[in-house]
Amino acid sequence: MAGDKMGDNTNGVLCLSNTDDFRKKLISRINRIAGQLRGIERMILNHVKCDEILNQVSSVKSALNGVAKVVLEAHLKNCVVHDIKAGLEEEATSELILTLNTLIEKKGKKINESNNSIIRKIEQQIETMRKSIEKDDCCSSVLRDISIIKGELDSMTRVILEGHVKNCLVRDIKAGLEEKTIDDFLYTINKMVK
Repeated sequence: MAGDKMGDNTNGVLCLSNTDDFRKKLISRINRIAGQLRGIERMILNHVKCDEILNQVSSVKSALNGVAKVVLEAHLKNCVVHDIKAGLEEEATSELILTLNTLIEKKGKKINESNNSIIRKIEQQIETMRKSIEKDDCCSSVLRDISIIKGELDSMTRVILEGHVKNCLVRDIKAGLEEKTIDDFLYTINKMVK
């Protein structure tokens, strides 16, 4: 909401809908995402095939995109409409553009972290997002949280993908399994770039 840079909801508009049921459903979705993340961690610890782990990371990103769409819709219907009607169209549109740019921006930073470290950061961000929803902070802050989590998932994907290419792909091709290996790899990549 314009004027709501820190998410303090000072204009009296409920950013994330005016019902507790809406927030409960949103938190339930976030809890499922947190569960999926714990599943990925178990897969990594149990040395599950990289393709399967990457598919699960894609599923988490897809689930986050679903939450982002719901929150963005609530933001548009509640915050942006309210602010524009209140004569704050410049602030509302500027913040919306900033939020959208943050949400869709892809960062190609070099990764020096382990997957466990990345998972811990994502868990902390999920908890931050859950608390924001529970206290009805501005939906822009929830969308920024989603963007940060997606960036960390992209980092995890790059770490896993690099290891997969250098180890699994090479090993399986050397073992004469190139057709299945390439098919599996392309299937995984196609899911990742949706």
